[in-house]
Amino acid sequence: MPDILLTFHCAARDMDILIAAIRAVAPAPVHITEKTVRGRDFGDASTAEQVAGRLQRNALELIVGEEVLPDLIRAVTEAKRDLPVRWHAVSVLTRGRIA
Repeated sequence: MPDILLTFHCAARDMDILIAAIRAVAPAPVHITEKTVRGRDFGDASTAEQVAGRLQRNALELIVGEEVLPDLIRAVTEAKRDLPVRWHAVSVLTRGRIA
């Protein structure tokens, strides 16, 4: 099965819980990027975020085999988190390491 780049967008306060859930399923390295999202029409926002119009999110990215995707989605769904998590997966056509 092909590899996919899987990205979860989560609240900063849920990051550690989600990383633990991901690591229980897949040994792939998890890359973390802090994100700021501006706007006011957010169904995922906490009350304070809605008032400020600013969401603080983290993007958790990992490359895994496509067959692991359902298990990772289930693990994140079942994790004890405070706010919703958005995700997307895209096929990795090729990859490598340049030394």
